[in-house]
Amino acid sequence: MNLGQTYLDHYQRFLDDFDHSVSFEQGGANVQILNYPDAMDNAHVLASLGLTHYQDYLRDVVEIIVPTSEMDDVVVEGVAASLSFLLELKVTIEEVSHLRHLHRSVPAFFERCEKSALAFTPPFPFPDDFSRVRLEPSGLCGKIWMGFFISEAEVKFIEREGFDAFCTLLEDNEVDVIDLRRPSVI
Repeated sequence: MNLGQTYLDHYQRFLDDFDHSVSFEQGGANVQILNYPDAMDNAHVLASLGLTHYQDYLRDVVEIIVPTSEMDDVVVEGVAASLSFLLELKVTIEEVSHLRHLHRSVPAFFERCEKSALAFTPPFPFPDDFSRVRLEPSGLCGKIWMGFFISEAEVKFIEREGFDAFCTLLEDNEVDVIDLRRPSVI
């Protein structure tokens, strides 16, 4: 079974065609970030392809999508740095609700968007079956998580009140987490 092809087929089914990709290397394997410009209205969906090489680190068959309101090299660098940081930590996504590092690793992104971390959630703007990828012939399911960028004030709120309280705050205020220029909800 080719996990990369399985995820690529899954992405095409839900996200249509990607228009370009960039790659980064981590621990001897390449991870691609694919840009799906037409998957959502007024947004790009950046999707990882290659995190499946790191099942030992992540303890799961998983890829990550990051919908964003804008797309350029700085945004891609923010996504790549976040995925690389996740792999360096060697933790599961369930063990971390967010990764705070962008103020150090991609200062241009932090200064422009005022976001210091990438948070993880199930991919809510998509159908439920998007988050699960059937892995044939085993019948097992791989996962897709969604990342979205959060501010330093939001990070501190999560550390103080917990991630569930933060998600409730986002929902109550109808925050568009895909908007990179959105003000902090805190």
